[in-house]
Amino acid sequence: MIRGQKIFVAGGTGLVGANLTKRLHDLGAQVSASYHEKKPDSLEAAYRRYDLTQLKDCLAATEGQDAVFICAAQTFGAKIMKENPTALILPNLRINSGLLEACRINHVAKTVFISSSTVYQEAPYPIREDELDLNKPTHPLYMGVGWMKRYIEQLASFYVKRYGMKIAMVRPTNIYGPHDKFDDDKSHVLPALIKRALAKETPYVVWGTGDAVRDFLFVEDFVEDLIGVLEDCCTGEPVNVASGTAITIREAVGVILKVCGHQVVAVYDPSKPDAISYRMIDTKRFEGLFGKRTRTGFAAGIQKTVDWYKASLGARYKEPKISRCE
Repeated sequence: MIRGQKIFVAGGTGLVGANLTKRLHDLGAQVSASYHEKKPDSLEAAYRRYDLTQLKDCLAATEGQDAVFICAAQTFGAKIMKENPTALILPNLRINSGLLEACRINHVAKTVFISSSTVYQEAPYPIREDELDLNKPTHPLYMGVGWMKRYIEQLASFYVKRYGMKIAMVRPTNIYGPHDKFDDDKSHVLPALIKRALAKETPYVVWGTGDAVRDFLFVEDFVEDLIGVLEDCCTGEPVNVASGTAITIREAVGVILKVCGHQVVAVYDPSKPDAISYRMIDTKRFEGLFGKRTRTGFAAGIQKTVDWYKASLGARYKEPKISRCE
């Protein structure tokens, strides 16, 4: 049961952390959460500033907790990953390894580590958890983050085997929704496309061919999955979490333009990085544990994300006029 448990959310103002903190609070947990630079926009009393690259802060944050969700991470979009592929490695190694060690020292009963589908080698089909081959490289664009996540998974497995810790390892697909990053240098593909569509950017240029296949998972659905994983899946075995629906970037762009009311024909630039051409993950293990979950449709999820983004800007948001480049 979640009600009454002391649960710490590391990275509580990020995409996953903010939504998870609110949901745990609504379920009656004694939830606390961390922030570093981005301050919380709700439930301020639950938050405290920590530098989780420092072990002393990891120890302070996890002391007395029944459960810990490791959502804290430094993340960037494809542009930064291409230009500075090592930027993610050192801070995230410190954050994740420090939190795992702190959970061990503080005897935290359950820990949930959010890994990533970037750990997988390329595969032209939905890949299973047991098909991860550490002898094969990740996609070149994900080399830094993919190997960092691979290492932390191995470290988590060590804590499970050596100390008997109860740790869940979740490998999600692309998550999106309210509280996502819309900064130009940090945003992933969907918030970047939304921001430009709302700005009525014309011409509307999209990096890549538009043919790349993805699985986009709405963050509120993912949060419900995480709560189930905490209660029933802290076994040290990785589990894939996804929507189960394949969508091309071209199709996603069409939905975004429609929701944002931007009547323009997208222009695709294949000279720009297109990331991996196909990434789907198999969810049979998850469905065997929890059944087949109802998922938020992509258009509905984008609408909720757009509505949140507009509301987050408040008076600063003004519907732009379209200016076309002839």
